[in-house]
Amino acid sequence: MKIKLLVPPALAAIFLFLVSVPVFAHHGAASYDTSKMTTLKGTVTNIQWMNPHATIDIDVNDTTGKSEKYTVESVSPLGLSRNGWTKDSLKPGDQITVTGNLSKNGTHILRLKKIVFPNGKELTLQNGEDYPGQ
Repeated sequence: MKIKLLVPPALAAIFLFLVSVPVFAHHGAASYDTSKMTTLKGTVTNIQWMNPHATIDIDVNDTTGKSEKYTVESVSPLGLSRNGWTKDSLKPGDQITVTGNLSKNGTHILRLKKIVFPNGKELTLQNGEDYPGQ
């Protein structure tokens, strides 16, 4: 009898836990310097079309000509597809220009705001409250 009484509250607790985990996991723009936009030109080396954020790895030449690796984090694949982007829009070897916010901790991670594709087409991503006035 006592076991039957414990089952509904236990199931409710498990359900709430499973629903709340994704909410806590999303970090928004907190780890990026949203006060400054940075533009990088580079060569695509890899594309990860996956949730929660699609990523593009690029090689960027610094002022001395030395190649540095950057990861460009975008919105979800669903958000990209709503803007007409498909997983075939880029391929390794493509030359692109990206604009966004660099990571606050100095790692080579850029949060994508705008991309210029090899054909010259531009795509600007709207990230709501993360870019007030920009």
